[in-house]
Amino acid sequence: MKNDTATNSKPVSDLIRHYLPGRVRFQAPRLHNRQVAAGIASALGAFSGVRSAEANPACGSLLIRYDKDSCTIQALLAEIESLLLKSLSGLSVQASSAACPEISSCGCAAPPAQPVNLPGLKRRFWGLTATVAALFIRNRLISTPFTGGLFSPFGLLTAAFALPLVRRGFSNLHQKKINLDTFLGGSLMLAIGAGEVETALEILWIDSGADLMKGWVTERSRKAISEILEISGHHTFVLRDSVEVEVPVTSLKPGDVVVLHTGEKVCVDGEVVFGEGLVDESPITGRAEPVHLTLGSCVHAGTFITGGVIHVQARCVGDRTYLARILRLVEESQANRAPVEGVADRLARKTVAAGFAAAAATLLVTRNPWRAFTVLMVMACPCATSLAASSAVSSALHTAAQRRILIKGGRYLEAVGSADLVCLDKTGTLTANHPQVCEIISAGRLSINEILLLACTGEAHNHHPLAEAIKERAAAEGIIPLPHSQCDYYLGKGIRAILEGREILVGNHKLLTQFTVPRSTAEKLAAPLIRRGLTIIYLARDRTIEGILGIENPQRPETASVVSKLADQGCKLVMVTGDESATAEELSKSLGITHCHSSLLPEQKADLVSSLQAEGYQVIMVGDGINDALALTRADIGIAMGVAGSEVAIEAADIALVDDSLAGVLYVRDLSRQTLRVVNQNFALATGTNVIGAAAGALGIMGPVAAGLLHIVHTLGILANSGRLLDYRQTK
Repeated sequence: MKNDTATNSKPVSDLIRHYLPGRVRFQAPRLHNRQVAAGIASALGAFSGVRSAEANPACGSLLIRYDKDSCTIQALLAEIESLLLKSLSGLSVQASSAACPEISSCGCAAPPAQPVNLPGLKRRFWGLTATVAALFIRNRLISTPFTGGLFSPFGLLTAAFALPLVRRGFSNLHQKKINLDTFLGGSLMLAIGAGEVETALEILWIDSGADLMKGWVTERSRKAISEILEISGHHTFVLRDSVEVEVPVTSLKPGDVVVLHTGEKVCVDGEVVFGEGLVDESPITGRAEPVHLTLGSCVHAGTFITGGVIHVQARCVGDRTYLARILRLVEESQANRAPVEGVADRLARKTVAAGFAAAAATLLVTRNPWRAFTVLMVMACPCATSLAASSAVSSALHTAAQRRILIKGGRYLEAVGSADLVCLDKTGTLTANHPQVCEIISAGRLSINEILLLACTGEAHNHHPLAEAIKERAAAEGIIPLPHSQCDYYLGKGIRAILEGREILVGNHKLLTQFTVPRSTAEKLAAPLIRRGLTIIYLARDRTIEGILGIENPQRPETASVVSKLADQGCKLVMVTGDESATAEELSKSLGITHCHSSLLPEQKADLVSSLQAEGYQVIMVGDGINDALALTRADIGIAMGVAGSEVAIEAADIALVDDSLAGVLYVRDLSRQTLRVVNQNFALATGTNVIGAAAGALGIMGPVAAGLLHIVHTLGILANSGRLLDYRQTK
């Protein structure tokens, strides 16, 4: 593949940020140019097999959804490379038919997100505050007259403060765009030129305060998210000259041999080259039971070693993947605006247009230019209207981050409260990931407590999740394990212990097969438990099965309450799971979920979401891992829960619940609705005070300086009202 100098001499495939079949996101410096980004997105929209192409110039990224059956990723990336080269050469961007080179599907991390320049925002705000205070003291307390023209000391200082805003306004005009910066820049020039330096300073002070608040909220969110990251390690062990050496995860390279011990998180995609172990793949596959890995098995980042020691040769590594992806959520959330913020912009533009009309009418009727100027100052600087939505949304995003909920933008915050259908995964979502013994059946003469005693004695030194479940059940019954003389652990099968000279086997059917234990009768007893989807553990003594233990992942304590409240809110509830129908249907009936779809593959989950959307529903998909990633991306709102160990779930979801609690779904819906209520209150306050101020200015009751004070009062009122969301607690 050719190299594109616009992308720092990297092939386009190296710029992939995230990839799933049918969905790819990549970043390139050229995409920060709005015209280039829009042109490439438009051209790709016409490319065969592409369903949608969305450009985000603020992040320099492009999100493409395509039909994987009619469009290959190779052809798509070849087309993107061609379009980038054309844009670099200054040619118009049009769809072409580039060749299809071979590429790697492993993506590299995107450039790190740029931090908020909070110190710079603080310096600007406090500089303006000091200037406004000095002007107030001079005019009101000392009563020293001053020349307020453009070339006066205060006028020049005000012009210097206004220069960045005026420059942005001219830049927007040059691009044939008119927004708030354009109007504010023009109003500032007009005010300074008319000698109303105080009014101009007040406008600048308000605008600076608003920027500081948004920067402060963003930085607080970054810190809250950084605290979330502390739950995951950033170091691992690699083999260097046959010696285990601890190194940062960020220093790993493809080909490194990573040594992973029990309890550690897998930090690379690769292949087992030595050892064997049990791996919890629930973040990837949703499967509750650990998987036995041996030589040649594939390992995926985000899984956990629950038993054994393995050496993994790294195939795909990420450069600070976990940290970079999460920290980018804050910046992306600022760029991914809510529709209600667009309403605020339109209302602000209409307010400005009405302000010019009202000012002209005032001048025509009163023949008083100062009254007309006052009206213009009130309505042509709609700071409060513009902040009505953005301040509330920023506060809500920060509040969610403090509660370990990551929302990728105001768009998703607004939509989650109005969705009318919720799809719920089963394993790890409706059920917990902590197994429990729920059934014990005697297959011989032993009592239930005797079966538990032998089982927990055999598992006394085993830390497998199923062994822990047996020991917890025994402890709850007051049963203390007996000492045994010998214990052998068979990875992926169970244990063999010698107790008082008798052989004890505790494990699955593989262990019984290895020791040639007859199990035909026991399997008949276990059949009902198997149909219920329980994990079966056999207890045998002297090669005779004495008992059967059925273990399940129990329903979460909050599941019934959350499901009931979602139904009360008018949501249609659908269970979507890869589990067997008997297990899924039993749980759905107990929860009152009337629509249950079981034994679904990840692609089938995504197709089900699409079919529900085609029926007119706005769909929320709630899942817990990579096996739900396709459905999460396909839904209108994807909510991933318990994602502390699943980078792909965070990437795929629109909302990520870091804490393993389903109640977060209710919280974000309540927060969404409360945010919209606050926005509507802000709209009413901003519009009402603008109308009152314009009327007072037209009647001569209020002058330009008072108009500036009005800006301060109602803008602070809106910021205070939005600030209530910073400590929002869910209503009962």
